[in-house]
Amino acid sequence: MQEISVKEIFKKQMGASEDVELDFDPEQIDIPESIILKSLSGKAKLFRLEDTVMVTVKLKAELNLICDRCLDNFDTKVEFVAEREYLFDRKQENENDEGYVDKYFNVDILPEVREELILAVPTKNLCKKDCVGICLTCGVNLNHQECKCKI
Repeated sequence: MQEISVKEIFKKQMGASEDVELDFDPEQIDIPESIILKSLSGKAKLFRLEDTVMVTVKLKAELNLICDRCLDNFDTKVEFVAEREYLFDRKQENENDEGYVDKYFNVDILPEVREELILAVPTKNLCKKDCVGICLTCGVNLNHQECKCKI
């Protein structure tokens, strides 16, 4: 759970904004095993609207991925934005409802961040543009050594 307090922005008039620094614990974010999250940080901007607060989060993630061609691990960085509007006035008393400010004036941004992080991961992961991959016969990584196959 990554909560942001909206208590101060709630006290302000409509149209007010506030900036919040964010630093996530990579262990908190449940992502696929093929993605290793090394770090995640950024800023959130809170905008006070009439009955809601708009939270816009700009984040930078450092990832360790597996190259699709040679199967080596490599580090890369991605940047992404997550945005969500949260209602101040709870009509129901269900604490698990997403999209509402809780009774302590906090919002949990982790579900949106997780979703946008997964979408920000490239669909084709290459350790370098000219990665030659592995030999389909003997399995040697052709970036590190020559293949001894007679093909």
